[in-house]
Amino acid sequence: MSLAFISQQERINEISLALANEDLNRVSRRSLDLAYEFDYPFLIKDKALNLRADYNIDKELGKSGNDSKELHTAFIELLSDLSSIEKEIALNGNIDEVICEAKQIGKVYTSIRGSFTLSPIDLKLERGKIVGLVGENGNGKTTLLRVLCGEIDSSNGGLNFYEGERKIDTWEEIKENIAFIPQRTDRWWGTVEEQISFGASIKGIVGPDNDEKTNFIIHRLGLTNFRYHSWSQLSSGYKLRVEIAKTLVWEPRVLILDEPLANLDLLAQELLLQDLKDLANSWKQPVSMILTSQQLHEVETIADQIIFLKNGQAIFNGGLNELKNQDDFHTVELNGDFTYDSLGGLLHSFDARIEKNASGYTVNIPNSISLKELQTILIDSDFELSYYRDITNSTKKLFSDKY
Repeated sequence: MSLAFISQQERINEISLALANEDLNRVSRRSLDLAYEFDYPFLIKDKALNLRADYNIDKELGKSGNDSKELHTAFIELLSDLSSIEKEIALNGNIDEVICEAKQIGKVYTSIRGSFTLSPIDLKLERGKIVGLVGENGNGKTTLLRVLCGEIDSSNGGLNFYEGERKIDTWEEIKENIAFIPQRTDRWWGTVEEQISFGASIKGIVGPDNDEKTNFIIHRLGLTNFRYHSWSQLSSGYKLRVEIAKTLVWEPRVLILDEPLANLDLLAQELLLQDLKDLANSWKQPVSMILTSQQLHEVETIADQIIFLKNGQAIFNGGLNELKNQDDFHTVELNGDFTYDSLGGLLHSFDARIEKNASGYTVNIPNSISLKELQTILIDSDFELSYYRDITNSTKKLFSDKY
C-alpha cells in the first residue's frame, strides 16, 4: 500500500489568516503544532515553543500595547521560518481507521432500590474523529464510557479494539492505547510539571524524550504559568487541563472524557474544545475521542457524530446532518417582545406547534413552510425579536417529550 503524504501549506495558510486577524493565541498554538508535527529543525521548534510560552506569560500578566506588538512581530518572523522550509509527512494510518467497534453493548443494573438498563448500542470510534455523547443526567452516559474503557463489563454485546488491521485481544494491551478522564479526578501530589512528567514515564517515555514531550504539552495547553503549582493552587478548570496534559503527553489512540466542560467558564470551554479538535485532527498522531456534556451547542460544533441517550436508549446515533431527515418539520427557538397567545395567533394558520419554556419559545413548523418564509412572517409582524435559532439539526430538540 502506497503512503499518502501531506505538505505543511494548509497549516501555513491557517496561521497566516490567524496572524492577519491578530489572533495570537491561535497563532501560537498552531505554529507549535506545525513545528512539532512536521519535525522542523530544533531551532525552529524551540522558537515556536518559546513564543508560545511568552504568549502564555504575557496573557497571564495582562500585557498589551508594545509588548503584544513585539510578540506579533516575532510570530511574523516565525511564520517566515516555517514557510522557508518545504516539509511533508506521511499520514499515519488510514483516514477512516476504526480504533474501537462496539456491537450491541449494554448494561443492566439491579438492586433493592430499583434497576437501570442501558439498552444495546452500536458504536465506532474512528481515527481522528470525535463522538459527542449527550442527554439528560441518569440516562447511561457515564455507564457507556466506563464500559468502553474497561472499568465495568457490558451485560451483552461485543467490544473490539484494533491497531491497523490487527485485533487487540487483551485488556492489558487495550489500556495501553486508551485513556479515561472521569468528571471527578483524584487528588495528586507534587507540581504540575512533575505530574505530567510522571504520566509520560509510566508509559515508558524517559530521559530527553520525556523532557521534550512534557515541555511541549505544558505550553501547548496553556499551563506555562502553572507548571510549578500544586493541586491546591489550581482552579477546577486548570485541574482538568492538567489531567488532559497527563494523558496526551503519552499520545493515547483513544481519549474518553466525562463532562470535561462542567466546571469551565464560556471562554475556557471554547479554548478546550478547540484544543481537543486540533489534537484529534493531528496529521501525525490523530486521537479518537468520545466525550459527554450538557453543553449541546458547544459539543455539536466539534463532534463528527452525536449519540443522544434517553431513558437508557440511543434515540439518535449519527451525524447532525441526519437529524433533519428524522422529522417532517423545522424546529426553531424564539424570544422577544411578544406573548404566547400573540405568537400562537400569528402562526396558527401554518399548523405550528409552540412550546413555552423558561428562555422563550420552541416552534415546530411543517417543512412545507421554509425557514425563509417563517423569518419573513416574523419580520413583517410587529414582533420585536431578541433571539432566533434554528435547532432543526441540533440534538437540543430531542429533549422534547415528543421523542
